[in-house]
Amino acid sequence: MHGIIFSQLRNYAQARLGERGWESLLREAKLPARVYLAFQSYPDTDAVALCGAASRLLGCSIRDVLEDVGEFMVPGLMKIYGAFIQPGWSVLEVIEHAERIHEKVRRDPHATPPRLECHRVEPHTVRVVYSSPRKLCGLGIGFVRGLASTLNQRVEVQERQCVHEGASHCEFIVKRMG
Repeated sequence: MHGIIFSQLRNYAQARLGERGWESLLREAKLPARVYLAFQSYPDTDAVALCGAASRLLGCSIRDVLEDVGEFMVPGLMKIYGAFIQPGWSVLEVIEHAERIHEKVRRDPHATPPRLECHRVEPHTVRVVYSSPRKLCGLGIGFVRGLASTLNQRVEVQERQCVHEGASHCEFIVKRMG
């Protein structure tokens, strides 16, 4: 997994668990103290262990942690990748263009974002199909909510199917409200 995600997890841990949150998270995940560099690649198992540790420390489900992390990391990722987003795009337009943005992100050999199929199904609705062996669909749903919040828009996200319930891929509907 890309080091930027670990940088965001560190910021998340400090925001949710306090100044020593990152150290607590590493200890709970049974990972050695180390610095995750933004443009390096690290084992997916480290991210899974960190999210599991956050779940235990925060007393909530891993799914809730993933959604919260996804929402939390949008402002930081916008600073890095915001240039790929056209001024004036709505949250739905950003989602529709997400795979094209991912193609640009994949130019970094360490980055392996999920594959997304995003299609406008109604004027205010986009269908998202998420496929990734990481099965971090909660992160994507949180990201959609964080993106909407960052763009001062409201959305409703409805999950239609999920790999965690036996589906071959995840599918959710994003509807812009108002």
